[in-house]
Amino acid sequence: MREVEIGYDKESREIQVLLPNGVKLAELAKVIDFMARDVFAKLPRGCTNCTSGDHLVIRERLENVIKVDLDQRVIMK
Repeated sequence: MREVEIGYDKESREIQVLLPNGVKLAELAKVIDFMARDVFAKLPRGCTNCTSGDHLVIRERLENVIKVDLDQRVIMK
C-alpha cells in the first residue's frame, strides 16, 4: 500500500506533504486535488482562508536512507 503523509507545522506555518518514492506528476495532481477538497478543512488551522500564505512543502520519501539511533549513536539495520 502506498501512503501519502500530510501534516501541518504551526510554528513554521508549513503544510507538509510526504510522497512515496516514484510518484508521477499525474498522481501528485490527484493528491493536490484531494487536499483542496478534503484535507485543508481538517488541518489544525481549519480552512483555506486560515492557511492562506502558509508554505506548501511537497517532498518525496527517500528510498535509500540510513537510520540512526540518536540515544545510542549507532546506525540501525
